[in-house]
Amino acid sequence: MKYMIMTFGDESAWDTLGLGGTQATWSEDEVAEHFRAMGEFYADLAASGEMVTGFGLADPSHTVTVAMRDGRPVASDGPYAEAKEVLAGFGIIDVASHDRAVEVAARFAVLVQTRVELRPVMDGAGQDPEH
Repeated sequence: MKYMIMTFGDESAWDTLGLGGTQATWSEDEVAEHFRAMGEFYADLAASGEMVTGFGLADPSHTVTVAMRDGRPVASDGPYAEAKEVLAGFGIIDVASHDRAVEVAARFAVLVQTRVELRPVMDGAGQDPEH
């Protein structure tokens, strides 16, 4: 069963690691340890065959929102203004059970030091995911 693990943050989340428009608020050692731990997390999942893919996203200042108006695409800068949190990164895992997905998501939540969202990925259009 495939699941997406999503982490959210406000703009300060990128600043923590020095990936936003400001100097990192964590020390160089803290940033290095974070990336080492993340690399180990993804390597463990790859070794078990449970990792499908995963990426961190650029800070929200690089976001473009696209809508269709009068049959034409219209792009505007930034995410929706009312959003307090934006998607910071995601991973797709393929695990044997819902319980294993929760276990992996919990480990990820510890690494990113915030809650994460876990959502089943539908394998076919209109199919309900199984828990």
